[in-house]
Amino acid sequence: MHFFSKILCTIFLFSALLAAKGVPAGTQIVNVAQLNYQVNGFDFNATSNTLVDVVDQVLDLALVCQSTQNIIVQNGEVKRALPFVLENIGNGTDNFSLTPDTNASSPEVDNRLIFLDDGDGVFNSADVQVNDINLTADQKATLFFVSDIPASAAWQYSHNGIEARSTIGGSGIPGTDYNVSNGINNYYAVDGYKGGVESALCTYEMNHLNLILKKSATLSSDRLFTGTVIHYRIEATVKGEGTISNIIIKDVIPSGTTYVPGSIKLDGTAVTDAGHFSANSIAIPVNDMTKSDTHVVEFDVKVN
Repeated sequence: MHFFSKILCTIFLFSALLAAKGVPAGTQIVNVAQLNYQVNGFDFNATSNTLVDVVDQVLDLALVCQSTQNIIVQNGEVKRALPFVLENIGNGTDNFSLTPDTNASSPEVDNRLIFLDDGDGVFNSADVQVNDINLTADQKATLFFVSDIPASAAWQYSHNGIEARSTIGGSGIPGTDYNVSNGINNYYAVDGYKGGVESALCTYEMNHLNLILKKSATLSSDRLFTGTVIHYRIEATVKGEGTISNIIIKDVIPSGTTYVPGSIKLDGTAVTDAGHFSANSIAIPVNDMTKSDTHVVEFDVKVN
């Protein structure tokens, strides 16, 4: 019976592939044959012995990265999450061990952990760190691979994710079978199409695009005293590939000084105070910036 069941299960797995595996594991398949016949014109009937077979458990799962685009990160960021959905596509309850997985050729990230989503689909403080998870047949769970981005990372891409493995089986070889007891009936389990183990990766993409501000000051005299004018110069430059949008260069007038009306300039051109100077601060919007672009904001204050 064991050999026959194994053949049936193996045929079933390769035909069903990633679909949930039908009849629940442990279900009893009961069959009795009947015989009707006549002797000398009289009707008779008989029944065979009752055969009871128990449906074996197919151990199968699907694990998929939920981000269709790379997750943009920057050096030194902490707890950056990559989203995944794990589904039990076998025909019985299974426990899956969860292990952080990084592509062998990918740069390493730090403090790799796996978290179970609290139901809102967004990684946050309510999510719980896990090392394994129980799923009934067809049940899904949203998981997050979470890690810190090294402050000195110089890479462009890093591929990371999760390995999920059935703790009942999980040999990695389809058709491998196991003798399992659920406490009521005894039946076999067999590793499914993926061998009871599945890995999936999402991708971090490093954002090396940064806006750099450099501020300098020159005095109208050799010494700083009442009436001295301080000329401030703020230079904004872009480092890296890409475009930075919605840029506003801001500065607060220092305590002990007074803004000199009409002194604001953007790239050498005078800018009106209206709409740019308010509440003792300046705010100058500039156009989108890409690599090698530079904008300079200048203004004057007078020492009180």
